[in-house]
Amino acid sequence: MTDDIQLPDDMAAYGGILMDTRPWLYADAAADALRRLSLCTDNAHVEGWERPEHGYRVIGHLVTVTQRLPELLADVEYLIAGRDQEIVAADGADTETELTALYAEIRAAQAAAKETVAALGRVHARLGTLKEDPWATSGQGEESPDKGSPWFGPEKEAPSQSS
Repeated sequence: MTDDIQLPDDMAAYGGILMDTRPWLYADAAADALRRLSLCTDNAHVEGWERPEHGYRVIGHLVTVTQRLPELLADVEYLIAGRDQEIVAADGADTETELTALYAEIRAAQAAAKETVAALGRVHARLGTLKEDPWATSGQGEESPDKGSPWFGPEKEAPSQSS
């Protein structure tokens, strides 16, 4: 019975909306947050999206979000496995075959999420090596000579590693 479940205070409300114990509401809020994040970062002229350290902070939070995906996928597997005797496959398919395929897909998604965490970690680490050059622009907004964009790197091609 869900009436007996007590949520920690920090889970009782999210964004001013009482969320209770329905997990899909949290997933919906997370999807909406990522949609809003994407809208903000699409615009280069938004406060808080002006320097490399802003990208560093965003990617750092995305690493945290992505780290939670394998556990959430395991929770879905646990949910289904606990009810597998009550579940039937749609469209007359073999239920056992569908469950086996589902569990394999969950494990594949967990592996992909872990790879994504690692890749985002590498992006985060690289962003941590960058900062805005205070001398890149003069008071008139003109770029200093021989300076590349802090976002796209130098305009000259990098030497090949075989050289």
